Amino acid sequence: MSAGLRGSAVVVGGAFGFLLTGSGLGDYHTIHDGLLLRDPYIYLMMAATVGTAALGIALLRRRGRTVFGGELVVPRHPVRRQAVYGGAVFGVGFGVGATCPGITVAAVATGSWWGGLVLVGILAGLWLRGRVEERPVRTARPTSRPAGAGRPRRPGRRTPSSATSPAQPAGPR
Repeated sequence: MSAGLRGSAVVVGGAFGFLLTGSGLGDYHTIHDGLLLRDPYIYLMMAATVGTAALGIALLRRRGRTVFGGELVVPRHPVRRQAVYGGAVFGVGFGVGATCPGITVAAVATGSWWGGLVLVGILAGLWLRGRVEERPVRTARPTSRPAGAGRPRRPGRRTPSSATSPAQPAGPR
């Protein structure tokens, strides 16, 4: 990583943190009122950030390269099940804690005790996820059934072939 890239990351990060706290998004009540649909402020802020990012990506695509001369690559990946699960957990955490990771850092930096609690929870979740990732992958156990035998049939359960059998009465049991 070049010195210019590191320097710009520090400047952009500092500006982001300053503007995040200055906008009031580091305040619990701002987020809480937005999540309860009492105040549209956070949704208007999100729309402004998406619009700004879209404009920035469009300008970079037109230019064909990044500010530091690297090739502009916007990766596209299919949606994975883990991303859906992660989004659900993130949403629950956002709803319960009335904060997301960026706002949590802003809250901690401004002396918020609840931001500190949420940060401890985030770090515990990251540690737990790392532990889960380290677990060895289980391999399938060999079965005693011959290949192609399928699942054993439970007693009293109708199969598609027995449902149309003339010996079986039609209709609900």
